Formats: sequence, structure tokens, C-alpha cells
Amino acid sequence: SRKRFAMARLLAGVVAVAASVVSATHGEPWMFTLTGACDVEGGIDGMSFVKQGNTLSGAPYYKAMRGEKYLYHEPDCTGSTDGTPRWIIDVIKPDVTKDQDLDGDGMCNYIAGIESKYTGHPPTRGDWTMMCAGNYQLQFLSLNEVTTTLTLTTTTTKAPTTVTTTVTSINSTGVSDAPMSLTLSGACVYKRALNGLTYDLAGKTADGSP
Repeated sequence: SRKRFAMARLLAGVVAVAASVVSATHGEPWMFTLTGACDVEGGIDGMSFVKQGNTLSGAPYYKAMRGEKYLYHEPDCTGSTDGTPRWIIDVIKPDVTKDQDLDGDGMCNYIAGIESKYTGHPPTRGDWTMMCAGNYQLQFLSLNEVTTTLTLTTTTTKAPTTVTTTVTSINSTGVSDAPMSLTLSGACVYKRALNGLTYDLAGKTADGSP
């Protein structure tokens, strides 16, 4: 029936998204939550940054779940080839095709930055140079790694005319029934305000669905 076919397509889409998340993480840090921002930049305190991909150097870069803010490794923010590498938080998305000055402004202008040659992931603790009330100052920031890993199990049943895909579990580590939260992305332009919204598990309906 059309209803069964539509449900099969929907479940197949869920499987594909979950599988892409699992294959993309491979145990790497995929999300950090920032704390310790100065009062002026209080809007980013408690903000979570989710991994989006990798820059040309191979370093991961992250996007805030709320608003256009990015966390990434900048080899040289001046583009002079003799600058100091650092992790920065910026309002401009990094250009992943460039090897320096990833925001393209030719200046070291950002919300916060910390010098580091290590490209594997940003420092989880440290003194960042942060713009506060129009001036840069040292601010101790913490980036708390979210270590939840998704596991996926599927079963496929073939019928003479249809193929039904059933998701039996898409679980967070230590959770036996359902993910603790889901983050939405890919909304159309008219509903783009929904992008980045996180839905926390609140309970189950009468039929056992989360």
C-alpha cells in the first residue's frame, strides 16, 4: 500500500542519516559544549558546537547549534605565511579550500582564540584571548566533549513486491530504547529557524514509541 511504502521510505531515510553520523564520527570528538565566556559574550556560554567536516589541513571544524558561529583551527589568520596557528571561534564559516586566513578577512579578528599547533581537536581547557566589551582579554574557557556514540541495528524483510526496512534501535551509549536527543537540520528556507533545534526524549506514547 502507499502508506506502507511511504513508511518504508521514511525509515530508510532515518537509517541512512544515522549511519552517516556513525561513519563520520569513528570515535572522534563530534560535539563540544563551551563554558566560561565573559559576560559580554554570554550568548555563547553553554553553546554546543557540532562537527561539520574538516578543513584543508585535516583539522575538524564545528558549527554552533544556535546561530552562525564556528570553531576551527586557523593556521595563519593574517595570511602572511608566518603567523601563529590557533584555534578560533568566529562568526564566519571557514573556507575549507584555503590553507590560511580561512575567514578571508586578512586579519586576526574573531570572538576568541588560543594558540595551538595541534590540529586534532581544540583544547578542552585553557586561557583563550577573547573579545569582551570591545577589548581582548584572557578568559579561561572549557570545551566539554560530548562522547555519546550512536549504535544502529536494522532488519530487512523482503516481500514479493515490496521491501520493508525496520529500524530496531538507534541508541545512545548506555540507553536501551531511544536516542536521548535529536538535532534537526536541512529545513527549507522558509523554515530555516528550525535548523539546529534539539529535541530531547520526553517519554513514550501508548504504543511504546518515543
